Amino acid sequence: MTDIADMPPARHIELPGGAWLNVHEQGGDGPPFLLLHGFTDCAQSYRLLVPHLAGRHLVIPDLRGHGASFRGPIHHLDDLCLDIEEMADRMQLCAPILVGHSMGSLVAVRLAVRGKLGPKALVILSGSLTPASVALEQMTRDIAALPHPLPTDHPFFGAWHACQRQIPDAFLAPLRSACAAMRPEDWAACLKILRTTDLRKSAQTISVESLVIGGAEDPIFPEKHQATISFFLPKQRRITLEKVGHNPHWEVPQFVGELVMNIGMQ
Repeated sequence: MTDIADMPPARHIELPGGAWLNVHEQGGDGPPFLLLHGFTDCAQSYRLLVPHLAGRHLVIPDLRGHGASFRGPIHHLDDLCLDIEEMADRMQLCAPILVGHSMGSLVAVRLAVRGKLGPKALVILSGSLTPASVALEQMTRDIAALPHPLPTDHPFFGAWHACQRQIPDAFLAPLRSACAAMRPEDWAACLKILRTTDLRKSAQTISVESLVIGGAEDPIFPEKHQATISFFLPKQRRITLEKVGHNPHWEVPQFVGELVMNIGMQ
């Protein structure tokens, strides 16, 4: 049975200009894990993984425009990165292990390139360096056709949160609510980032240990995206999980937790 733990306590971390990020934090040992969620998700996306990172310092924010964080313009990927850097400064967060899922992987890679956090290691879950694809263009058209406000029982969620393995509805329900609460302009802004970002050249400058985890059945960022990441990251190890889709931390959280716990411990 999948363990649905409570999320660590959350608080608002104030940013310049009256902005804020909603941040869940769990105290613990070792280098902190900074967990960055994907497009339309929120910190709750890591709820199934949290029990398998027991005893470790976890910092799990809602990105700008997502969850309980502030709503503000999202013009560039660096807007999301600047928020995280400001948050880390206020929390005195040093040398984290960056963990990013899907769009969060772009944020994690860009943060590693920028170097201001002095990351100790990098973990990419179902990520990409160049997300643009036929599948992404179809996704953009499908999302543009959705009603706003988006009902949480809309058929869209059946496909959007589809996995190769059964996921408890008690886990998915908060993610549906967070997704439905997003503004249309934030959906559009994030999709533009996904369509236009290319981190291949800059990824070659990342010098920390990296772990690339992908699902063999991922319909959004299939295996060729993971192969591209592996090619451009200098110090990486790549793992492809059979019979797993776009959300390994939902589908096989215990195994992902074991992999993540071992990185950056040298």
